[in-house]
Amino acid sequence: MPAVGGWLAAVWTGASAAGAVGAALLKFAVGVAINMAVAKIMAPKGPRPQELQTELRSSNAQRIRHLGRVRSSGAVMFWDWAYVGGERRLFKLLAVAQGGMSNVQQWYLDGEPVEVDANGYVTTAPWNKGNIRLRWRKGIQGDQWDGGDYADLRAAFPSQWTEAHRLRGVGTILATFDAVGGEDIAEVYSGGEPEVSALIDGAGAYWVLDGSTVNGRNPAVHLSDILTNPVYGALAPADIDVSLLAIARTDCSALVPTDGGTRSRYQSGISYALSDPIKDTAQKLLDAMGGRAWITPEGKLAVEAGVWRAPSITIEERHIVEMEYGAGTERINRVTTLVPTYVAPQVRWRETTADPVDDADAIARWGEGQPKSVDLLAVQHHGQAAHVCKQMLARMNPDRRMSIKLRAFGLRLIGERVVAVNLPRLGLASVPFWIDGLAFDGSNITVDLIEAEPASFDWTASEEGEPPAILTDIDRGVATRDVAISGVTLITDDGPVYIRIEGTLAAQRGDRLIAQYRRTGSLVSWTDMISEGTSGNGFSFRTMPLGDLSEYDFRVFFGRYSNGSSGRELQMLSVPVVVTGVDVVTNGNPPDEPVVISASGSAGDNLIVTFRVDLGANYHRTGLYRAASGAPFGSATLVKWSFDQSSQVTMTASIPPSGARFWLRSENESQVASDPVEVGNYPA
Repeated sequence: MPAVGGWLAAVWTGASAAGAVGAALLKFAVGVAINMAVAKIMAPKGPRPQELQTELRSSNAQRIRHLGRVRSSGAVMFWDWAYVGGERRLFKLLAVAQGGMSNVQQWYLDGEPVEVDANGYVTTAPWNKGNIRLRWRKGIQGDQWDGGDYADLRAAFPSQWTEAHRLRGVGTILATFDAVGGEDIAEVYSGGEPEVSALIDGAGAYWVLDGSTVNGRNPAVHLSDILTNPVYGALAPADIDVSLLAIARTDCSALVPTDGGTRSRYQSGISYALSDPIKDTAQKLLDAMGGRAWITPEGKLAVEAGVWRAPSITIEERHIVEMEYGAGTERINRVTTLVPTYVAPQVRWRETTADPVDDADAIARWGEGQPKSVDLLAVQHHGQAAHVCKQMLARMNPDRRMSIKLRAFGLRLIGERVVAVNLPRLGLASVPFWIDGLAFDGSNITVDLIEAEPASFDWTASEEGEPPAILTDIDRGVATRDVAISGVTLITDDGPVYIRIEGTLAAQRGDRLIAQYRRTGSLVSWTDMISEGTSGNGFSFRTMPLGDLSEYDFRVFFGRYSNGSSGRELQMLSVPVVVTGVDVVTNGNPPDEPVVISASGSAGDNLIVTFRVDLGANYHRTGLYRAASGAPFGSATLVKWSFDQSSQVTMTASIPPSGARFWLRSENESQVASDPVEVGNYPA
């Protein structure tokens, strides 16, 4: 990993050929040069957010890394059709995040937000008709490190996408699209398969202070990752003033007022190409936090967030050798209004402009100027964008500017960002100034100062302006789905017995209604019923032939089948309407009562009864029932069955010494019984 620390250390310690005195001069010159280089970057390069929200089809696409919450698409790594389980399916694999991503917050198709179910199938119309499935892999070491490891992609293309196609360390999205019927193509795939993007949480950021991984949206933490990440950074931890960076992190997390409550003072989300100069990416984060960077006397890179801290050093009259003093801004450089461009969640995480931010004092002095735009592409809140612009205007339009030549006292200003000037004869009573530059001529130090405005760091909710209007979704019709069961009928006069389910529905074109049944209490899978057709808003389904004397449960819902990794999979698109415990009785007609011809017996002996049964289609068997002497039939229990279908049937049973009462009752095969017929009462 390249590092600047060793080179700076050689200069600072005098280990170079320049010697100790020369080292001191080089140290100062290098510090100022790097400081000015950092401070003067005004137009950092790199991809803009909207450029990353569309799919990229290129053989040499840039590798993009994401930190914080951003919306992104990716480079198309694989695109092809295959037949899977008899369905024609398109596979599209996108490489989204170099270094991985930790979560997907929202999916988009052709820029429109869509919802997915637990398995990733899109449920938003009209794409729900295309059996579109959206999945992702993190690409983080130790957690889905191989971003290309999709089993169904390998199974569909065993020779084109193998286990060697890993995309290791890359967060990916796999989208699959099933072919649809001709009547739905214009609605679902009017412009080909839709472009896929997602609102993601990028990789955890490397925090240089302890080497931990931090998920979040703190720009100081993101800056730590960009500068010192062991894989992607350019500096060693020893090159960073970690104590000041930790203070900047705390300052960014502090709460400030916003409409309806509070928010973190500074947050960020950034996407950058690994080929971008690190200084450009770092500048975007510095802008997002109202920050500044400089080189300390120890040769470390120091960073501060946009928070006011009073100066600790004061320049007095006695310290000054020479001084130039004048107005803060030349006429040609005056800027009174800034219009920030930032990324707004309200417009689906795209770029937009916040309300113009005016410098009221500058306008009062000079009048209104032409508004100037400023890119704050790592900022994601309109109030934060306005807050940063307020600080920028304070630096652009200072009340006074000074250039002061100092002797040895000036060495105390190395590494300082602000200093107080106490010159009562000029009306300056310990007035704070920002240090804009330092120069050393071998004898004296010249410091360039611009008057600071501590109030520019203050913030109230009323200063935020109005957030952008929330984008409304394209009206694709209301996804109305409703089912009501109006009848459950046991059909016994049309061959083997079955059950018919009838009802009403409200649906969209292309929706499929599914009815299923299974035995009550069964753990086996549901069985699809046979559709008998729909008419208007009505439907009718029937079962296969059912077993007699059983209970069945039924459910009706909108859904679809697809071919998944475990075979044919069912996706429900509505809450099922359920009917439970429906009895199946094939024959509801009881046989005639048996006719007793003769009966004899006594307590302690045997009963002998002869009777005649109904030999019609409804007859199956006759039971002999016994109860205590004088007791009703309700307390009787079955003694035995007779299946004899002779013209006369005889049955016998023992009579207890305590006596008993007997009845006969016939049944059909569905156990529908006749009324009981008393045989006789035999007391003790």
